[in-house]
Formats: sequence, structure tokens, C-alpha cells
Amino acid sequence: MLGTKKNRLMYIVVLVVGFAIVGLIATGKPRPVAEPIRVQPVPLVDILQLKPGNNPLWIETQGVVQPKTQIELVAQVSGKVIAVHPQFAAGGVFEADTALVEIEAADYRIAISQAQAQLADAQQLLATEQGRARQAKREWRDVGSQQANDLFLRKPQLASAQANVAAAKASLEKAQLDLARTKISAPFDGRVLTKQVGLGQFVSAGTPVAEVYSTDIAEVRLPLTARQKQRLGLPVNQSAPVKIISRYGDSEYTWPAELSRVEGAIDSDSRQYFVVARVNNPFIRPTASSSVGTSPPALSVGEFVTAEVAGGDVSNSFVIPRTALRQEQQIWLMQQGELHFASVEVIKTTADSALVKLRDPAAYLHSDGSLALVVSPLSLALNGMQIRQRGAPLEQAAQTVAQPQG
Repeated sequence: MLGTKKNRLMYIVVLVVGFAIVGLIATGKPRPVAEPIRVQPVPLVDILQLKPGNNPLWIETQGVVQPKTQIELVAQVSGKVIAVHPQFAAGGVFEADTALVEIEAADYRIAISQAQAQLADAQQLLATEQGRARQAKREWRDVGSQQANDLFLRKPQLASAQANVAAAKASLEKAQLDLARTKISAPFDGRVLTKQVGLGQFVSAGTPVAEVYSTDIAEVRLPLTARQKQRLGLPVNQSAPVKIISRYGDSEYTWPAELSRVEGAIDSDSRQYFVVARVNNPFIRPTASSSVGTSPPALSVGEFVTAEVAGGDVSNSFVIPRTALRQEQQIWLMQQGELHFASVEVIKTTADSALVKLRDPAAYLHSDGSLALVVSPLSLALNGMQIRQRGAPLEQAAQTVAQPQG
């Protein structure tokens, strides 16, 4: 019985102590303390004020430089090459009618002397026949007859003598022409592309001696898509300005050119249209200006270049930084402190800029016809979110609102 009473007393003590601890815990819980909640600041953005206008459109394409005139010089007479011009080598520059190759001419000078002798004989025979014809005519008139046959008047003999003189003159002209052909030249200022004969070599008539091209005009054949052709207004606008751009390392050079013609057929493989740009004096003395201020090098045949063809002005368009063009052909605009997404038609893009037109300009243009283009990147961009121009006065400061938690 005693042990049982002790146990009961111990249980009662444990319960009392437990309730006391629970009460202390319940009554000793700290009261919630109000902590400030800071409102996230409005994002700061850089703004570019723009107004629509007429901006020039340049269609970019590529092509290969080719001379407008390129020919193969061929020997017209046979003989040994006895002299060549100092510039008769690949890349050599020459003026029009300069003898690049000279063939031995002794045989052709002899042929001229022989032809001159034949002409003198033929002329002497003609003079003799003319005298005989006059004598025969007087004799027949002295007889008193009004009629005479052609044979008696020596008309056939006279015609033959005249024909011999004409043939002798033709032979002399042929000999003189062969002598002139011993000097091979081109009828234009040009440059040697390849040479095929050398000093001392024997050439026959019809042997190619060199390939040369004119340096006055170069042509660049440029491919265009159907859309590019439409934007250029072809074939109506066939004399559009063109800029030929060549790059050498970090330097860039520009030659002024113009569109000379539009080809009449579409390339069967690429399904592209082709236009031809004309560049004046590009191979020897280019007149272009350099981006680094130095004299530009001459263009080379077969050189790959970039070309920009003027396509007229695009009305109600904007030139914006390339980085301001967002995905899905959109730009960000600021209107009344809010960010808005605007769809645009991308006319042309380069590495640094983009030419665009608003699809719905009335919805975004301000009363003065301008718009505020957001050029800053945003980690989170939502249509309609609050934004503030960097450097603008703060209209509404961020406020701290205290609210109890828990």
C-alpha cells in the first residue's frame, strides 16, 4: 500500500511539473514583430527618341570582279618572236596600240618589194594597152566606118591590164598588212592576264600569244532574290547607284559604281535574278576613299567583293540599333511609364543597325509623331510593366510598408 501511495504521489508531481512547463512555454512565446516590406524599385531603362522618316535602303549582295573587255591576242602571221615589251608578263600594264610582241619582219619586207615590182609591171602594161587602144580607135575612125568591134579596139586587153593593176595593188596592201601584223598589240589600255609565248619562240598564224583585259571598266555580276529585285524597283530603276566594298584585313575600301543592266534570265540552279554593276577605272587608278585614310589598292580580276545597291527611300521607317530589335520582330517602347511590345516589319538588318517599320504606327506614336524606343536589356520584360527612363526625375519613391508577419 505504501509503495502504491508513493507512486501516485510521484505521478502527481510529474504531472504538475509538466503542466507548469507547458504553461511557461505557452505564456513565454515572443510576440510577432512587424518587419518592413520593401517594394521592388521600378527598372531603369535607356530611351532613344525617334521619329519616322524617309530612310535610304541599300540592298547588300556579293559578286566577283570581272573586266568588261577581255580578249585573247593571236598571231596573224608566222615567224620568230624577236622582241617583247618589258610589261609583257602577267600583271603587266600597257597602253593602247603598244607592241607587246614583235615577230621577225624580214620576209614581209621582201614581200612588199616584190609586190611593188609586180605593181610597176602591171601599171606599165596598162599604160601600153591604153596607148594601143587609142591608136586602134584612131585607125578605125580614119577608115570612115561608124562601127568597130571590141577586139579591134583592144577593150578586152585593156580590161585585163586594169585587172592586173588592181590585183598588184591588193598584193601590195596584203604585204603591207602582213608587215604591220608582225607587231601584236591591243586596241585599249590594259593589263596582261597571262602570256603564252616567249622571246625566240616560233609562232604560226593563229597561235595565241597572250590574254589581256581592258582596265577602263570592270563589271560585277550580282545575284538578287525576288524580294530584293522588287525593293529595287527593277527593271525600271536600271541606273541605281552601287557601292562596291572590298575588305583587306581590318581595312575597308569603297568604289562608286552604278547599275548598268539587268540580265534577262533567271539562274536555273539558284532561281535568282542577276544585275551587273559597272565600276570605272578600278584596276589601275581607283578613285575611292578609304576608311583608314590611305590610298586603296586596285581591284583584281576574280576578287570577291560586297556590293550595296541603292533601292530608294523607305517612307515612315526607323533606323534602330540592332540590339534594340527583339525576338519575333518586336521592339520595346515606353508609353506613360509602361513597357509595351510593338510589332515591326524588318526591312533590312546589318551587324549594327536595323531598318524597320511599325505595323500599327497609330497605336504607338506620340502626339508629336515620335516614339520612345527602349534600348536597354531587361532580365524580365512583361508587356505593361512599370519602367522609368534613366536620368529622369523620380516621380514616385519606393515606400516601405510595415506589415505584421505570422
